[in-house]
Amino acid sequence: MRKILWLGLVLLILTPFSSALAKTTWHMHLNYPAGNFLSQGAQRFADKVKAATGGELEIILHPGSSLGFKGPELLRAVADGQLAIAEIPTGMVEGDAPILALTAQPFISTNAFEQRLLYQLAKPVYKKTLKRFKQITLYSSVWPFSGIYTQRPIRKLSDLKGLKMRVYDGTGLAFGKATGVAARKMPFSEVYPAMKAGLLDSMYTSSVSGVDAKAWEVLKYFTRINILGPVNLYNVNIDAWNKLSPKVQAQVLEISAAMENEMWNLSGDMDRKSVKILEENGMQVLNVDNKFRAQLDKVGTELRQAWFKKAGADADAVLKEYNQILGR
Repeated sequence: MRKILWLGLVLLILTPFSSALAKTTWHMHLNYPAGNFLSQGAQRFADKVKAATGGELEIILHPGSSLGFKGPELLRAVADGQLAIAEIPTGMVEGDAPILALTAQPFISTNAFEQRLLYQLAKPVYKKTLKRFKQITLYSSVWPFSGIYTQRPIRKLSDLKGLKMRVYDGTGLAFGKATGVAARKMPFSEVYPAMKAGLLDSMYTSSVSGVDAKAWEVLKYFTRINILGPVNLYNVNIDAWNKLSPKVQAQVLEISAAMENEMWNLSGDMDRKSVKILEENGMQVLNVDNKFRAQLDKVGTELRQAWFKKAGADADAVLKEYNQILGR
């Protein structure tokens, strides 16, 4: 009897410590401010994971790149275990893995349906590539398509020549070189001061970012060239993932699948809402006519051909299937 009582007392004492040891905390790097819709989506994801796992897995968010990592560094930071989990913009890490920039190629898709299709077809190739970088993708999100903000109307390709434009990835730099734009890649936080100083007179980014930056204070036109819809991956280090119990892994994957659908659907809603806000604040929103679109498509084709040469056979295979489905 005494042994039973003693064993029960030991278990009672150890239970809180066992529970504490079972808890896992991940610190998630986020690129955008806490109020951004992607960061808000990550917060919903973290809240759902904590609730579903009973606190066994807690994800603490660090928005606004507050952990000190830059976009091009993130793939390796997760691979090396410096970050357990991070939001990784695919177009910014092509220096380490060119194939991941497949969904960031200019004018390869110009609407949400095509971009979702392209990403779904690319998923197996992305998964294989990410395995080499010791990480897996839990879910993805997508930005509304990027247009260009300027002080003058842009209605044909020649109107782009001479612009001093902020871009955020290699695609933007290549587009600038092909069209006579003086493109500069810089963090979004530096754009407004550069505009005020006269170092920039334009930028390419989404309707959402235009609202975040109050673009109407320094620029007048938003031309919807739809150069690309940037895809972000929410990747976790494989060693961190393998430390979770099978039950928690299953719970996280279920939440992740639902979150991916939610975030892709939300992108369209945010675009419509943001365009309306831009217009309400005096921004003139210009659509691209057929002639201008043909000019842009020609540039896009040339840039994609150059990129696919370095991306390899996997990229070619995805593009072939994508074009077959769309009847191109």
